[in-house]
Amino acid sequence: MVAALGSCEQDDSEIILKKGNTGSPAAIIQSGGGIIPVIIKGSNNGGNVTCAEVAAHFQLPEGYFRCGEKADFNDDMFDGEFPDGLMVEVKDGKYVSFEMEAPLVIDGMEYIVGAVIVKGGPAANVYYYPGGTMADGGLSAPVNSSGKPAGLSNLTFCLVKANPLVIALKTYLATPIPGEVITYSRKAAWAVSGGLGVSTEYGLHMGYNYYDFNGENEYDLVRATLDAIVGPIGTIKATDYWEGDVHYLEVVLDHDDDSFAFDDTYLYVGSLRGYQGRDYTVFQFKITDNIAGQRVFKIDMGTILY
Repeated sequence: MVAALGSCEQDDSEIILKKGNTGSPAAIIQSGGGIIPVIIKGSNNGGNVTCAEVAAHFQLPEGYFRCGEKADFNDDMFDGEFPDGLMVEVKDGKYVSFEMEAPLVIDGMEYIVGAVIVKGGPAANVYYYPGGTMADGGLSAPVNSSGKPAGLSNLTFCLVKANPLVIALKTYLATPIPGEVITYSRKAAWAVSGGLGVSTEYGLHMGYNYYDFNGENEYDLVRATLDAIVGPIGTIKATDYWEGDVHYLEVVLDHDDDSFAFDDTYLYVGSLRGYQGRDYTVFQFKITDNIAGQRVFKIDMGTILY
């Protein structure tokens, strides 16, 4: 149940100083994903906190979290197992990283991580992820008098029901024909999103990727033929942001081969269930009859079908 997720050591640039209730500065170490932890005073005098107390603190509905079992950490080992598909690593007995490649399926429902309770010393740091996440690193217990995080004593994951977005696409590629006026040999080749669910059998070889609202989203754009995957040809980058009252998702395609330009492009954004079995020609978002060196989709999140 352990995944090698790289070093989680912190440096001084990642330590934030805030004034506590006494007015004196208190060191808070944010996670690798930029989440600033909070210390919640629960009913347990030893500093342990429940997922229900986390939900109450953030004014979430009762039952918002599915609480995992508290796992004690001793001698560099956890005393229990995490759900299959949730990979956890502890660095130097203090710094926690976690990752899942896909939502966890429990009792027929999909879940991702909504909060993590990291206990060490007399208190616990709570890392809360609005909308949920599937990975983060550098989580730790509160800083003690040494100026460093206390050693990890136990760890609890609070799970939330997942309604994650997946992103998949196929794009045709055009070949520029030099001349006084550049023309194009259209649909000279094609490329697809890499990622999960890529079949090695004869066919499209298109994959899908989960979108993480709390992280960076960059995926491989892969050139392929019906027989095989040729290899990476560029990137697909996605980000979401607000303009006034409208929440947008922007998907940008770039290629690193100047012998091609983007031709007709078909983009899927939605649930995994909606993606599976759907032909790319009926993807909701498409740009056709437009040759471009870079392809940009700006999508109103309210139009995305789950």
